Amino acid sequence: MSDLFEKIHHLADKVEKGSTTDLDDRARACRTTKEAVLDAKALLESVRVELSEGWQGGAGEKALSSLEDFKKNRDEQAEDLEESARSFEVIRDALAKAQLDARDKRGEADSLKAKLDSIWNDLGHGKGHLVVAWAQDKIIKGKAAVLLADMQRVVTTYDAVLLIEGTKLRTKTGRIWELAGSEKRNPAEIAAIILKEIPGLAELVAKNPKLRIALLKGDWDTVMQDPDVARKIYDYFGFEYVPEGDYYTTGEHSVQSFFGWHDLYDKLEPVIGAHLDHTSDGGDNMEFTDPKTGKQYRLELWKGSYGFGGAFGGEVGFYTREAGSNDPDGYYKAAQGDDQIKVTQQIYNKGTGEVYFSSDGQGADGSDKKHYWNLAIRTDPNVPTGELGQRATIEVRDVQMRDRIYDEMARYAAAHPDQNLTVRKVSDHPPVLSYDWRK
Repeated sequence: MSDLFEKIHHLADKVEKGSTTDLDDRARACRTTKEAVLDAKALLESVRVELSEGWQGGAGEKALSSLEDFKKNRDEQAEDLEESARSFEVIRDALAKAQLDARDKRGEADSLKAKLDSIWNDLGHGKGHLVVAWAQDKIIKGKAAVLLADMQRVVTTYDAVLLIEGTKLRTKTGRIWELAGSEKRNPAEIAAIILKEIPGLAELVAKNPKLRIALLKGDWDTVMQDPDVARKIYDYFGFEYVPEGDYYTTGEHSVQSFFGWHDLYDKLEPVIGAHLDHTSDGGDNMEFTDPKTGKQYRLELWKGSYGFGGAFGGEVGFYTREAGSNDPDGYYKAAQGDDQIKVTQQIYNKGTGEVYFSSDGQGADGSDKKHYWNLAIRTDPNVPTGELGQRATIEVRDVQMRDRIYDEMARYAAAHPDQNLTVRKVSDHPPVLSYDWRK
């Protein structure tokens, strides 16, 4: 069998090894566990109500508060399980389509191979003409090359779904880590998947004259109004338009989440046409370490202009580094799970007080609004970015984490008065701080 046909069969075999039944079972298992979690929540609530009638004083109230926290945790776990079930179903449906397409392509390839074998077999028995056989050989192999390209597209499309949904599964905080739908990719593999999708995105734009003109003008609002384009950009690059606030944000599974953060990234601002204020000043950053675990944390803020002056906005990013990590010096991973923070960011005019927009974490998966990165950018070239201020509230998992962030922000503000950063504690239940940044 020639190389072309072998490659088609190899790719088809790769797709057909997957089990839609197994994925369906996992989705059902998630929902079964979800029901058990909700039953446990109901039991906890009934116990809490009974105990609340007799427990008084500080110790009793503390115990009741703990039961309330347990109940809340069951809600979050049930939500994780439901979202995970949906991810398994998305993967299942994508696999079913890929397998159907693979079977069709394999059948077409086998038919072409049989025809090719027949042509050369006939020639070997004195039938036909060499020139005609040679021409037919080229035509059939040309069709096989097209089939191979189609087969590669089938695999790439499924692999992209697996990457996106698998990432969502791996970052859940409930008991579902081991059910992740795909192996962890390294940055090179992620980049390869995205690069393979760019031609498809370009094709969508090329088919629509309105989109072509908008792209040439840099009119991203019009480009993103096309649902097919918007879906691809969100799936592979993470950006999503929020019409209620007229700004763009990012999903938790965005490509940026795979690359974490390093100071070097700030030096790349000119490449993307950004001119930003940021809290990475002369090597001094807002960083702290959890004394119990040795885990390191980093908070960074940005605000200013993007897209070579065509847009403005701000960002709040939270990153982590495990104790004893072998990652390069200065590199932090995007915060995941319980380390994620709930941020409400507001971009306003320092001179007039006008609030341009607020982002309460629209890009976060699920309904908890927790994310590693609150980004909000509006396309408008007429806003004086030098007058931008940023306010935000940050909610974290516990008071100890809130106090560490507060202490580090206060230290940084005192060390860099030119940043005009003020920070205060807001509440312990939930643990929240707020800041106003007027550099």
